[in-house]
Amino acid sequence: MDQGPTTRGPLVRIGWLLGACVVVAAATAWGQAGAAPGGAATTVAQGELQFDLTSGNLPTLLELFRTSPYINGIIIALSILAVLLFLFFLVTISPGAMAPTTFVDEVGKLVINQKYEEAANLCRANPRVFVASVIQRCVENTGKEHSVIMEMIDSEGRRRADIIWNRISYLADISNVAPMLGLLGTVFGMFVAFFTLDQGGTSVSAAMLSLGVAKAMSTTMFGLSVAILASVFYTIAKARATKALAAGEQVVHSIADHIKRGGA
Repeated sequence: MDQGPTTRGPLVRIGWLLGACVVVAAATAWGQAGAAPGGAATTVAQGELQFDLTSGNLPTLLELFRTSPYINGIIIALSILAVLLFLFFLVTISPGAMAPTTFVDEVGKLVINQKYEEAANLCRANPRVFVASVIQRCVENTGKEHSVIMEMIDSEGRRRADIIWNRISYLADISNVAPMLGLLGTVFGMFVAFFTLDQGGTSVSAAMLSLGVAKAMSTTMFGLSVAILASVFYTIAKARATKALAAGEQVVHSIADHIKRGGA
């Protein structure tokens, strides 16, 4: 029952992630574009990055965000999605959530008393409980050999586990997409920087070129930060899923043993 993540439909998942983020990114970029911090500033690259060049201070995160608001907006939207998914997995992926004690005790009593139809009805009434559908397959086939029942358990358990692993894989997709978006922003920023240098000739200062490079690298910084965050979330969620699936498998095998003893 405890199977690793599948690779089914990675392009579909990536497309879904980008589609979910584009609206948030567009709204964020629309609000940030054209805004400039107060005080004396030197404008570089058509007003996208504005801060004092004479102080030597590093730009703030907000100023770096404004260097490429559309790509950075998508990356920030991905980070928000990663946090929401992680919180959802913390709530839904645990032994208590996937095999609730109350449900397990009640269905166990019905199986011990050989009330298989009532046990099946109880499983049907709790479709969101992870072990419910697996136990339902057991109690609906109590007249068959134990080896056949175990094969049904394995098949249904794999199907249900794949759903869990596919959900968790969204975090892995985010950790892969975010740095690629950052690299795309870097390449575009370097292109703009060197194009500006070529057009400006000797009038372009080293500081302006440095700021152009900083603009190019900001998207990579945001992309790598989100990728690291999503990778940590994925590792934690995968560990929780492994533990929860093992607990669910133990519950199902216990029910199957009761059915075997009842039919003996």
